[in-house]
Amino acid sequence: MISKFLLFLRHAVALIREDKLFSAIYVAGTAVAIASAMVIAIVFNMMLSDIPPESNRSRTLYVYNRFIPGEKSDDIPYHQGLSSVALDSCYRRMKCVEAATGIIPAYQNNFAIEGEEQQRQGQYEAPRVSAIATDHDFFRIYDLDFIDGRPFSKKESDGGEYVCVITDKVAARTGTSTGATVRVNSQPFRVVGVVKAVSAFLEEATADIYVPYMVEGMDLYPNNRNPLRNGDNYVDVIYEGNLSVRILLREGFTLKDFNAELEPLRQQYSAVISSQLGEKMEWTVDARTHFFHKIHFFRDNDQGLVNQAKNLMPPAILMLLFLFLPAINLSGLVSNRMEARCAEMGIRKAFGAKRRTLLGEVVNENLVLTLLGGIVGWILSALFVAAISDNKVFLEMFVSRDQNVVDTGMQFQMFFTPTLFLIVFLCCVLLNLMAALIPSWHSLHKPIVESLNQKR
Repeated sequence: MISKFLLFLRHAVALIREDKLFSAIYVAGTAVAIASAMVIAIVFNMMLSDIPPESNRSRTLYVYNRFIPGEKSDDIPYHQGLSSVALDSCYRRMKCVEAATGIIPAYQNNFAIEGEEQQRQGQYEAPRVSAIATDHDFFRIYDLDFIDGRPFSKKESDGGEYVCVITDKVAARTGTSTGATVRVNSQPFRVVGVVKAVSAFLEEATADIYVPYMVEGMDLYPNNRNPLRNGDNYVDVIYEGNLSVRILLREGFTLKDFNAELEPLRQQYSAVISSQLGEKMEWTVDARTHFFHKIHFFRDNDQGLVNQAKNLMPPAILMLLFLFLPAINLSGLVSNRMEARCAEMGIRKAFGAKRRTLLGEVVNENLVLTLLGGIVGWILSALFVAAISDNKVFLEMFVSRDQNVVDTGMQFQMFFTPTLFLIVFLCCVLLNLMAALIPSWHSLHKPIVESLNQKR
């Protein structure tokens, strides 16, 4: 079997060397087609794959909370955040939950920061940075790469201590290290850890600085004790908050398990809220997997495989178009090549070679060229995506709002995963079949006499 494969490979290489112009044009055409399709695949890979520090995307849920007043189900929900009290008393009690964190996203927090050296120099305008306000569980869900120090602890985050974790780029900019003090919006924070900067393409984990949301004097209001609000009720103080909730499911649990365990708790807290307010108040929860958090061409409450496939249809169709149109041109090249080889095919058929065998050889020979083009196309697509990584329009596909994030670098996992390898291989096979099968089939079905009389 191995010797047969080596013989075929040697024959294919000989044909490539025999007609270098055809081979070069075929590889170049394939590379452009594959590169166009792979740009889409790489973008979706960056959005969906488990890429450090978002290594737990496949087990992460994004929870949206709404409080609906009145008896009617179509009443307008008036709040979508949650408080740390509700986070502790509900989600962190669930058996299927490994970790639950509250987040005030980076796009809401644009802070001024200065290190000890800048403070001594009396720098007039401190640089602005984006900050994620969160708690200790954030570092269990997102595995940031600590260069020095540690994440802030449960005691520090719950107590609202003025501690922070900064990136290496912020540390270099401010001349700060672990144990030093930085001023964030004029408040002194002790640096407990330094992490490697997270690429802006990993939106959920990227920031310049990470602080506890319970710290006072930063206008975060995780539990909605905002002095600008006109009065507080039970929902305001206990359940409403400014936190977006992220859930890390335990291994082996699914969204269905989460919803089933949550339902009695949801009903219980809805009843408590209604009793305290003296009027009907329904607490509803919409939990989404990472896929449906990022990809929602078609809005649907069903998060099953059928709806997942439905949401992948638009990019899949676009990829097919990128492959189909160049395949027409490549098909013309293969047709001309087959015309030149008609006499050879006629002789082989005269000596008993079957059409199926000859067709398989032609398709396999073109597959070698297609795979070469696929490798080149993959490299081109990676270079293209890396080249436009700083483009504002491209960044907006990943970052929901303008963020002052210092790092827009890319990781190897964004360009190469087993899934991406499978996609590029399938693209090569599909393009090869579309380009080579029809002209080869047509040529090999010519009568032997006509093939033998064909001028080479």
